[in-house]
Amino acid sequence: MREMATTAQPPLTVRRRLLVFKGLVGLGFLGLAGQLWYLQLARGDEYRRRAETNRLRVRSVKPLRGVIYDRAGRQLVRNVPSFSIAVLPADLPKAETPTVARRLAGLLEMDAAQIEETIQEARADPYQHVTIKSNVPRETALIIEEQHTRLPGVHVQFSPVRQYLAGDLLGPLLGYVGPVPREYFKQLSEQGYERDDRIGLTGIEATYEDELRGVKGREYIEVDVYGRAVRSLHLDPPVAGHNLVLTIDLEFQRAVDALLRETLAQVRSRLGVAIVLDVRTGAVLAMASRPAYDNNLFATGISPEDYRALADDPMRPMINHAIGGQHPPGSVFKVVTAAAALQEGIVGSRQSIQCTGQLTLPGGWVYVDWLRTGHGPTNLIRAIAQSCDVYFYSVAGGNPHINMAGLGNRRLVQYAQAFGFGAKTGIRLPGEVAGFLPTEEWKRTVKKEPWYQGDSFNMGIGQGDVLVTPLQVAVAYAAIANGGQVLEPQLIQEVRDTEGNVVRRLEPVVRGKLPVAPEHLATIRAGLREAVISGTAKGFVRTTEVPIAGKTGTAEFGVRDARGQYQTHAWFAAYAPENQPEIAVVTFIYAGGEGSNVAAPLADRIIRAYFKLPDLPPPTPTPTRSR
Repeated sequence: MREMATTAQPPLTVRRRLLVFKGLVGLGFLGLAGQLWYLQLARGDEYRRRAETNRLRVRSVKPLRGVIYDRAGRQLVRNVPSFSIAVLPADLPKAETPTVARRLAGLLEMDAAQIEETIQEARADPYQHVTIKSNVPRETALIIEEQHTRLPGVHVQFSPVRQYLAGDLLGPLLGYVGPVPREYFKQLSEQGYERDDRIGLTGIEATYEDELRGVKGREYIEVDVYGRAVRSLHLDPPVAGHNLVLTIDLEFQRAVDALLRETLAQVRSRLGVAIVLDVRTGAVLAMASRPAYDNNLFATGISPEDYRALADDPMRPMINHAIGGQHPPGSVFKVVTAAAALQEGIVGSRQSIQCTGQLTLPGGWVYVDWLRTGHGPTNLIRAIAQSCDVYFYSVAGGNPHINMAGLGNRRLVQYAQAFGFGAKTGIRLPGEVAGFLPTEEWKRTVKKEPWYQGDSFNMGIGQGDVLVTPLQVAVAYAAIANGGQVLEPQLIQEVRDTEGNVVRRLEPVVRGKLPVAPEHLATIRAGLREAVISGTAKGFVRTTEVPIAGKTGTAEFGVRDARGQYQTHAWFAAYAPENQPEIAVVTFIYAGGEGSNVAAPLADRIIRAYFKLPDLPPPTPTPTRSR
């Protein structure tokens, strides 16, 4: 009988290994269960928040920048739609940055290394967009949008850019906006600026940045894996910036600028300024500065060639020469010397000084008058009208022949400062300079020389080291016209909100009061009126419909020419109507020759344009030597 087979038991070692394996598997499952408990229960809320953060974003919504109008309501600056390309570093893996930079470079016609550097710098704040290129053509923007799967982190943004409707007519005055400068970003980020923001960089755009910029909104959005918005969940809308209404009338500005350019072409100069101020309020009614620039060049990103042409121009077209150019004033400064001499009792209003055409000092130094034959007996009114140098030498520095002590440097500086010279006028524009008033201490420290009597002579007639801006001259003559108030020049008539409500109106700001008695100011005004009727401006200021008072200035500068003569700037400062002043006008022509036959006719034509009188063709400049 056959025996049944029995099942063999596995060896002991095999059973032990199976037990160990089962134990390990069990431990593995226990570990997975524990990890699952840890993730879902112990730290579930935290990881849910992280996942939600990766899916939800809060992005800022740019407000519309305020627009700018002239005083008649004509729009000068507006916002126009534009595409820009930006990168959000958080959505762009570091390893893919070089590849994305190369692809963008090909599409945007830019340097890949520059794009990559911009992105790497922006990683310090990865949730802020950094603009790669602005004002991108619509076709290019659409191509980039279509290729978004190959361009992670790259976003096409629809953003407005500024358009300046007057071009170079108001270029230096309005200024322009541009990207936030890298060197100031840390400081500006504390004020809420982001890397892809645009900010006013020059002119009114810069000075009134706080009024124009508006307030950003916040939008809560859901994004896809590429960081692109899928849907909007909530929006706190932005608040548009305030609108500005300037004191300037565009059509009057255009007329003033055209007359200035005509005069510059006539005397073959490229640099000149014409300013019209309201003497009652300080409002700037016109401010033309040539050469100028078209700020539209900067609105969309200026080319290197265009920027180099502007930067290398020796006449500096990017500077507003009304506030940023400082030049010797020549005889338009004599009103300061006259006011100081009367107020300090150096000379009486009717007292005459004999002018023989020169003033010779005991040491042998000879100071000549512009009229070598002399003016004869000259009182203050006649001295202003005829611009007698010897008279002003005497009251400024002294005249040993008549035992006149003169004002001297300290008092000349004191009164010049009271008129507003040697300091900024306070106009809210960047780039204003203070001019310069030389002092005894300055000359001793800088030039290592003492202050001589001849230095006071030169300062008294607006020569030597005296430097002023055209706007300072306008403010000074406005003060003479209005009875002694030194006003702060202003460019903004009104600030309005988006609903048209007036937030703020122009209010005159009095910066100082001339320390000159009313009767002395009346004497100076009489001299300025006489300068037009019978003095150096006679025949060049031809308006009879409106009485005008003014002063010519012919300021020497530079080096002597082959005939031993200096080049001269042409100045004229005036106000009108003389009997009830409304406006002060200053014209300045760089290397323009004579103030009488170049700057005075220009101011005369500007005054005619303001009062809407028919224009008169300019007289032909003559090579006379006058002050």
